[in-house]
Amino acid sequence: MDRTQRMYILAMFFAMSLWAIAWPCSKILVQQAHPYLIALMRFALVSACILPLMLLFRVSFSLSKTQCFFVCIAGVLNALYSLLFFQGLMFGDAGRAGVISTTLSPIFGSLLSMFFGGMSISMREKFGLLLGFVSGIFLLHIQEFSSLLNPFNLFFIGAAFSWALVTLLSKKVHIHPLKFNGYVSCISTLFFLPYLFLGEGIEESLRAADSAFWVCFFIVSVLSVVVATSIFYKGVEVLGVHKGGSFLLLVPVFALIFSFFLLDEIPDIRTLIGCALALGAIYLLSLYNHSHISWLKKYVRF
Repeated sequence: MDRTQRMYILAMFFAMSLWAIAWPCSKILVQQAHPYLIALMRFALVSACILPLMLLFRVSFSLSKTQCFFVCIAGVLNALYSLLFFQGLMFGDAGRAGVISTTLSPIFGSLLSMFFGGMSISMREKFGLLLGFVSGIFLLHIQEFSSLLNPFNLFFIGAAFSWALVTLLSKKVHIHPLKFNGYVSCISTLFFLPYLFLGEGIEESLRAADSAFWVCFFIVSVLSVVVATSIFYKGVEVLGVHKGGSFLLLVPVFALIFSFFLLDEIPDIRTLIGCALALGAIYLLSLYNHSHISWLKKYVRF
């Protein structure tokens, strides 16, 4: 491992921390302002930051008609995800919400790819899906069917599913990540723009916002989306898909840790068990590689 790879490993830990801390920070935001206003401001700032970066890195602004179509759909789904995300945080803990969204989303993505992408399902993937199903029972605190339908669960099941669709669309369009995020953020901004004219109490809520609100807003908008996303995609390029992608498993764990320190949230045993099972499911579905167990062959005969 050379110096560059070691540097990007540290950078990936930092990026995953930025993604994770966005959950408790978002909880702080929705306690002081309307979710629509937060989403509008966030996407507007992200767009303003990403588009100049596209110029700096000489990323082409052009899109084919097909790419434009899929990017528009992704923009609407991204706006829907943010709406569900911010609204859902008003009904429960940020740490648990972060675990549900970041673990169920890739599981939903794998399911969609298998059923609609014509992919064959191996025994390992079947076991991963089973783990994902069981993890959902723990994470959503399902004791009976009616508990599945509480607002918190419905919001974050919807958020995880919509983000899974955004992720699949990002892979389908085959364009630079900065370009995709920039255009998607612009479309999401337009989605929430009517609130600027129809919403009530906007000026009052912004005047009343304290310093913690603005620090959290900067983290959720610039650091979490622009900085962390740029580091992640560059890290995957340097470290490889499997090694780089494996860092995603840190996000739900870090989300619980940050929520504990910032919001005094203590995860219950069901959330911890569900998180562990979901991480195992994601590994089996998306990150497993035969090289991961090659070292065992030195000691165990298969």
